[in-house]
Amino acid sequence: MDLTYAPLLTWLLIAHLLADFPLQPLSWVEDKTRRRARSPLLLLHALLHAVLAACAVAGFSLQHGGLSTAGALATLPVIAISHYIIDLLKVTLLARLSRAGGFLLDQCLHLAVIVLLWLCLMPEPRSLLATLGTAVTGAQFGLLLLAYLVIYMPMGVLIGQLLAHWTPQMPLSAKADNDSLLRAGKQIGYLERTLILTFVLIGQIPAIGFLLAAKSIFRFGDLRQSDDKMRTEYVLLGTLFSFTLTILLGLLVKKLL
Repeated sequence: MDLTYAPLLTWLLIAHLLADFPLQPLSWVEDKTRRRARSPLLLLHALLHAVLAACAVAGFSLQHGGLSTAGALATLPVIAISHYIIDLLKVTLLARLSRAGGFLLDQCLHLAVIVLLWLCLMPEPRSLLATLGTAVTGAQFGLLLLAYLVIYMPMGVLIGQLLAHWTPQMPLSAKADNDSLLRAGKQIGYLERTLILTFVLIGQIPAIGFLLAAKSIFRFGDLRQSDDKMRTEYVLLGTLFSFTLTILLGLLVKKLL
C-alpha cells in the first residue's frame, strides 16, 4: 500500500484539532450556541479551519509534490462550507442529542469530510481503497469485531445469569444502590472488558493486574468499610466472572488470529 499521502491526512487532522480546540475560545462556542447562523464568530471559525487546512495541503505539496495548486485552493471552500454547515447543525438539530452524542457525531462528520477531501486530493485513491476494503472484509478484522461485540451485551447478560444464583440471597439493604450513579456499573463493566480484551490481544496481560488492583482500591475498599459482606462478595464475583470470561475470549481470539 502506498503511504506517500498518509502524512497529508495527519496534517489535515492536526489542522482540524488546532482550529477546533486551542484556537477556539469558549466565548466563540457560547456565541455560536446563542446566535447560531447569525454568529459572525461561526463564520470566522469556519474560515480559520479552511486556512489551516489549505496551509497543510500547500505545505505537503511543496515538500512532496504531486498535488496541484487547484487542489490546495479547493481545500478552502470545501473545509469552510462543510465546517460551517456541520457546526450550525450541531447548535440546532444536534442540540437535541446528549452532549457526548452531539460532540461525537459532530466530530465524526468533520472527520468524514477531511478523509473524503484527502482521498480526492490523492492521484490514485483506488489502490488505497482496494487495500483497505480487503483488510476490512478479511477474516482477522471480522474476528476482532466479533470479539469486541461479544464482550458487551452478550457477555453482560451471561454474567448476570451466572450471578442470578446468588441474587436472591442478597438482603434489600445490599441490593439498594441509591448512592451509585445511574447505570454506572454497566458502563464500568463495558470499559473494563474493553481494556482487558485489548490488553490480551496486544500481549500486555500483566497490565490486567494493575486494572484489577485499581478497581479493588476504589470499589472493594468502600464496600469493606460499609461492612456489607454479601454485597462485597457479590461485586467480587461479578468482577472475577468479567475478567475470567474476557481473558479466555481474548486468548481464544489471539490463538485464531
